[in-house]
Order: sequence, then structure tokens, then C-alpha cells
Amino acid sequence: MSKNRFSMFSRRMSHRHRLFYQACGVGLAAFVLTIWLVPAYAVGIAGNAFFLCYLGMVARKLPKLTPEFLAKHAREEDAPVGGIFFIAVGVVVVCVVSLFLALNGGDDPDIGEVVISVTSVLLGWFAFHTMAALHYAYEYYEAPEEAAGDTEVAGGLSFPGDEEPNGVAFLYFSYVLGAAVATSDIKVTSNSMRRRVIAHSTFAFFFNTVILAATVNVALTLGGGQ
Repeated sequence: MSKNRFSMFSRRMSHRHRLFYQACGVGLAAFVLTIWLVPAYAVGIAGNAFFLCYLGMVARKLPKLTPEFLAKHAREEDAPVGGIFFIAVGVVVVCVVSLFLALNGGDDPDIGEVVISVTSVLLGWFAFHTMAALHYAYEYYEAPEEAAGDTEVAGGLSFPGDEEPNGVAFLYFSYVLGAAVATSDIKVTSNSMRRRVIAHSTFAFFFNTVILAATVNVALTLGGGQ
């Protein structure tokens, strides 16, 4: 009995969040390899490998993320909420700290560390908001409808027009929220989704502030403004 339960659990885990876990595996492999070869760059390279792998897999699968597919498989494409913050935010924080240490640690900053750290921050921005987009898709299609026959409030978001939202629609919502720290023409229609949007936009504000500060610091340091 316990063996059958473990087998069922393993199958569920292999399908749900699989893009996220596959990217984690690539990032971990990159870390194990680089910690022996270039330990100073290990975290940044591993983070970039994780972000690039995840973004690449999502980009490859994006044409398949139709409303019909998401309605059946949104759970499989979702990224775990804890993983979104723990992995993406953790790697970005480490890389931001490494970037500022590299820029302010002496007269000659380590260009390699600067490039890797800047790349990690930028890739982390796209990866984080992509993960959030797929989580919005999961919440939208998995949540029960609040009113029978009323699909506009199915998962807490109301999209303009007659088309059901596909993967691009959720990326659009997440990227606009991440870049502008505001919603666009898509309405938030449930309190549970509003809580997620508040958390997302708050983090996006601080993330964008860090990117702006890092950009100014890089320009001043490499431009000889110190």
C-alpha cells in the first residue's frame, strides 16, 4: 500500500512543477561543476543556468499553452509559490550582493563577476515574472468559478474581449505588472488574486529599484565616476 502511494506521489510530482524542477536540476548540476573549476563564479553561473533553462523551456512550450491546454494542464505548468521566492529571489539577492562587492571592492573590479552578476539579475527578473505568469494561469484555470456560467471571474482575472486567455495573455499581465508595478487592461476580480497581485507588485517595485541602483553603480564604476 505504501509503495503504491509513493508511486502515485512520484508521478504527481514528476508532472506538476516539472519545468521548475528540471531547471533546478540544471542549475544544481552547473553549481556542482563550477564550484570546483571557478568557485568565485559558481553561484552566478548556476543561477544563470537555472534561469536560462527555465526561460528556454517556457519559450519552447509557449505556442502550446492554449486556453484548452491550460484548462487541462495548468497544474503541470505551475511553479510552486515557495520555489518562486526561494530560488529566484535567493539567487538574485546573492548576485546583487556579489555585484556590489565586485564594484566597490577595489580599484579594479572583476569584470567577469560583474558580467555574471548583472546577467543573473536581468535573467532573474524575466524568470521571476514568467513563473508568476504561469502561477496566475494555474490560479485562473484551477480555481472554481464564483458564479455558474460566468467565466469572467473564473480565477480572479477578467480579460477583455471574447477570447479565453492563453500563455501569452498571462505573460502580458505578469510582465506589465512587473515593469510598471500596475495592472493594465486586465481586471483583478477576486480578493485572493488581489493578495497575489499585491505581493507581486510589491516585490517588483523593490526588484526594479535594485536594478536601477545596480545600473547606476555599474555605470559610475566602469565609467570612472568613483
